Amino acid sequence: MASAKAYKDAALSKRLADRSYRPALDSDPTFVGDVERISGTTAHLCYQCGTCTGSCPSAPRSSYRIRNFMRRTNLGLKEVSLNDPDLWLCTTCYTCSDRCPRDLIPTDVIMAMRNMAAAQGVLPKNMLGTVNFIYQTGHGVPNSDGNRAARVKLGLEPEPETTSKYPEYLPAIRKILEAYGTKQLADKVLAEGQ
Repeated sequence: MASAKAYKDAALSKRLADRSYRPALDSDPTFVGDVERISGTTAHLCYQCGTCTGSCPSAPRSSYRIRNFMRRTNLGLKEVSLNDPDLWLCTTCYTCSDRCPRDLIPTDVIMAMRNMAAAQGVLPKNMLGTVNFIYQTGHGVPNSDGNRAARVKLGLEPEPETTSKYPEYLPAIRKILEAYGTKQLADKVLAEGQ
């Protein structure tokens, strides 16, 4: 017995259930091409089997459904996709890509959409907070005294083979964040939120 999924937005839920492509005012016909160019995967070949969502470790624990993003891509629903907070719930584990029967790479579709969203200045604030940690330490989650103690207890060096151990690489990381405007965006948005 089939069961209907209930998404928060009834209009979007109806649209996603529609199996026919019907260009509408909110549909951007260039979206799928842009996503394919950036991601390097042929998203338009997705036939909505749902293997990606069924394999996704985030799906049972959140509202994130990679299948919906694949569908939105093919419907040209650019604004809906780029402004959906769920876009940032993908952990980039690539399980969906490993199991896709069409050999698509849905994770890279998500990464392409994230790049497009970031270019428009659409980023979650917590992500921008992480940018500041990366700028300061080279890590999204900086090493801590507790972590160092745990590493030593496991017979490891207190600092991992990253910028924690090689801080001389931090200027290059900072240069990248500044060159793409990511640091400036983080500073601006986080200052406005205070």
